[in-house]
Amino acid sequence: MRLALIHNPLSRRNRRDGPEFIDMARAALGENFLEPRSRPGMYDEVRKLADRGIDTICISGGDGTVSDVMTAIHHAYPKNALPSLAIFPSGNTNLIAGDLGFRQRGPAALRLLLDNPEKLSHAPRRPLLVSWPDGSQPERLGMFHGSTGYARAIAIAHSPTVLRYAPHELGVIATFIGAFGALIFRGYREHWFNGDEIVLDAGGERIAHKRSFLFLATGLRHLERGIWPFWRRPGDPLDGIHFLDVADHPRRLVQATWALLRGRAPDWLRAHPDYRSGCVDKVVLRTTSDFVIDGEQISPGPGETIVIAPGPEFIFLQD
Repeated sequence: MRLALIHNPLSRRNRRDGPEFIDMARAALGENFLEPRSRPGMYDEVRKLADRGIDTICISGGDGTVSDVMTAIHHAYPKNALPSLAIFPSGNTNLIAGDLGFRQRGPAALRLLLDNPEKLSHAPRRPLLVSWPDGSQPERLGMFHGSTGYARAIAIAHSPTVLRYAPHELGVIATFIGAFGALIFRGYREHWFNGDEIVLDAGGERIAHKRSFLFLATGLRHLERGIWPFWRRPGDPLDGIHFLDVADHPRRLVQATWALLRGRAPDWLRAHPDYRSGCVDKVVLRTTSDFVIDGEQISPGPGETIVIAPGPEFIFLQD
């Protein structure tokens, strides 16, 4: 195992840690312990890792850091020689680590990687590959996409007022509670329920040509606390892109939210025209609204179209 570690010094949990982990990693890995402080710096460092033949990259950070590292690898490494990934849950949000990462972090996790790699399990997974048909932006890899109402909620959660009083994962929860709670006020309710105009093709099928209250897509298979707002339809592949589209002004929203937060999709929900979900091999999304990949807000660009497809297969190491 030729191991490197990318440590995000700005993530909330890493900032709280003492020097023990950093000192240990530097002593063990030398030049292969990296603390990039910008995305261009990250990309430059990953290109150097590819040149040195590093075949295992540990990521100590949250979802945004994991997404950035996977994207950098996608552009720097040969497609037939991608490194294995080991994720330590050290960020503000850790949805990816919750499904594909280590339970341990810090010195204990690094010692396991260095001393007993044979004890690790291997989980193959394809992240989402987001591309712009007009070529306005380079391809990006990530695990959790959200548009329309989700992007609006994340924008609120990233505001200084919310971040001041809650860590990011609690800020998102508080944002949703506040947003849905505010639906009792007519002006806010209409703005939120109106959603955003989208055209959505999923697996070659036109799903929506309307306004969408909420759209989600993921390459993950599990979310925290049993939440799973997706279901498969007859004939859907066993693996692919899980998606959920909720129409504007959705009926029975309270009942649907309660079911999906518990990871359930009753028959009435599967049959309801306001809620569409499935597992497909490609999603084409046309919209003027920004979307979110692993916590980062991104523009659809002048072409107003993005394509979401399965990306290259990575091997994720787990303790």
